Amino acid sequence: MTEQQQSAGASKVVLAGKVLDTDEVAVQRAVRRARTRGATLLLTLLVVGLVAVFVTSFWISRNASGETGLGFFLLLAALLFIMVYFGNNYWQWRVLQAFDMRCPHCGEALVGPFRWTKRPGYACPHCGKDALATARQLGEG
Repeated sequence: MTEQQQSAGASKVVLAGKVLDTDEVAVQRAVRRARTRGATLLLTLLVVGLVAVFVTSFWISRNASGETGLGFFLLLAALLFIMVYFGNNYWQWRVLQAFDMRCPHCGEALVGPFRWTKRPGYACPHCGKDALATARQLGEG
């Protein structure tokens, strides 16, 4: 087997019985990178924000009272989690919209009505077949 045939076999991605061509695989990888980059940024902001909230609430509890510091920490930590959760959902939908992702089976757009409370899944909302490849399928995980 030649090197070209080995590399072609290594990048073969199958979604619900359909083999994706190299252009579709490239788009899938680009979408995967963009989604991961956004999630990593939000996770970093969450950790930094939680540390900042903890330090501030500790300072408040030393100067006012322990209950005030704990209340401040819990309130701001909950707000931070909510913002990161909804921000991640928004980012996931926007990435699919920006790349104009279409289902490889039915050809319909994967971006349906935007939902703040639900992250887009791997299945097509129209035909129900797998439309987004996982990191393992793309050879990245």
